[in-house]
Amino acid sequence: MGLRFSKSIRLGNYLRLNFSGSGVSATVGKKGASVTLGQRGTFLNLSPSLVGINGTGLSYRKKISAAGLGGLMEGAGLGRAAKQPNGGSTKPAESLVKKPNATGKSVSMSELTGITTDAPGTTDLSSKVVRPARAILEEYEEALEVRLHLHRYAEQVMTAEEFEEAFAESDNEAKKELYRLSADGDEDTIESFIGSFMNHLELPYDVRVNYELEGDVLSADLDLPEIEDFGSEAPVLTKEGKLGYKKKPASQLKSEYAETIFSLGVFLGAHFFNLSPFIQTIVLSGFTTVRNHDGDLEDEYLYSVKFVRKIFEETKFFDLTDLYAFYLQFENRIRLSEAKAFKPVKPYEPESAVQSAAMTEEAALALQELGYGKADVKNVMSELKGEEFASVSDLLREALKRLSSR
Repeated sequence: MGLRFSKSIRLGNYLRLNFSGSGVSATVGKKGASVTLGQRGTFLNLSPSLVGINGTGLSYRKKISAAGLGGLMEGAGLGRAAKQPNGGSTKPAESLVKKPNATGKSVSMSELTGITTDAPGTTDLSSKVVRPARAILEEYEEALEVRLHLHRYAEQVMTAEEFEEAFAESDNEAKKELYRLSADGDEDTIESFIGSFMNHLELPYDVRVNYELEGDVLSADLDLPEIEDFGSEAPVLTKEGKLGYKKKPASQLKSEYAETIFSLGVFLGAHFFNLSPFIQTIVLSGFTTVRNHDGDLEDEYLYSVKFVRKIFEETKFFDLTDLYAFYLQFENRIRLSEAKAFKPVKPYEPESAVQSAAMTEEAALALQELGYGKADVKNVMSELKGEEFASVSDLLREALKRLSSR
């Protein structure tokens, strides 16, 4: 599904390495129960069915040890211990992390979690974790807030000048060279940045991204989470202070789902733009997989939008409240009813985006030959990026009109 583009990133279910500025962490375990080991310690992750809140989409995460990743990387044959920002390395507690023995046996889930049944040496992660009702309600509300407003966690999109200043301050020559290559539009470097970003990204739901970079246009298809993934119930407190469950009305489910996938698109768009100032347009299309009348699986696109860098640079994401209105600023294909129900759309083809980029480049060269400075040409091209023109001549005519009025 969703194979319009050649590059694809999907995170594994059993082992995931997460690379971030604070170091390396690893998540091990199967769906429903896993353990994350990192610089901040060891965390137990349980699915809703294991914590007594099934139907809400809320999972449970608890710190179970101050010891982190450390020697597990070496023990599992995955490389050296993770380096801390200060240059040190983590040291795992001997009782928590063990190297594989001669038979190749690795650390067990019971050793990692400390959760066992009465039978020695066994692990029972199907037992319910008893938690205070109010704590569950508060965590549900916090998790819902993050899901609906993920875009508020996006960093401000840098201009080309800010990007240049950022890597100029680095004393790492290798990093400087990578930033320079990215700013100059080196395809391999930008794609490596995209891969690194997606591989360390931890979202509150599963997302698969297929993408293709052509010129200054990044085309990406998002395999969106399904509306059913988020549960149809919400926890509530009864008069007795106990935990109860209330079924959400269909209108609320649809509204929350629309907010979720719009917020995801803005969040990813902002981060993709920040990977390289060379990227000027992001053609982002979100789809889900459904069964057609014949029972076959097929992709159904819910939105397709052409994000323009200039507008993202000027947007304060934390203050962004009306996501649908934000999308409507760009060239888009969205069919959303007043009841927040999506109707399928035809996504933009990457070829049309590439043609737009080529048209922009040709017009920019022509303007420079007419004597206009690179900075002025770049600014006017950015202003016109989201608009459609039938030909290079039409684009040039509008660009000249704006340049002459300055």
